[in-house]
Amino acid sequence: MTRPIPQEVQGSVKALLNQGCSLRAIQKIFPDLSVSVLSRYRKKFLGHSKHAKPGRRSKITTQNMKYIERNLRNGNVDGPKGVQCYLAHMGVQMTLRNIQYILKRKGFKAKRKVKTNFVSAENRKKRLVWAKRHRHLTADDWHKWEFSDETRVCGIHPL
Repeated sequence: MTRPIPQEVQGSVKALLNQGCSLRAIQKIFPDLSVSVLSRYRKKFLGHSKHAKPGRRSKITTQNMKYIERNLRNGNVDGPKGVQCYLAHMGVQMTLRNIQYILKRKGFKAKRKVKTNFVSAENRKKRLVWAKRHRHLTADDWHKWEFSDETRVCGIHPL
């Protein structure tokens, strides 16, 4: 049987456990108490309630992570580099490699962007007018046309 600890120490340990302090943090305050003794007192005072999650806390809060995910999906942030700039603005310094790791864990995988030709609104209107003007052409008429580098060349060639 272990010797009981004083009532004032028990009270302060109970208060620290209610605040959610880890056993290691409490042991640093009271070095003469072992982790097993503190664990027994935790079970005695709090029952089998949830205790602090083990491991290192994340630098990114869940609120910030949801904001980052939403902006990545919407295209407001340009990949890990944009996330790094946002986090630096929020006061969190992280390496680019760590950010890539976190994003990969969240399901964001790197892939090449499919490039499409930019067609301005003005050019789109011109294309529509051209298509309407030439919609009466038959398949044989279209075989007479050659398209190269967006330059129209009318040439008669055998098939």
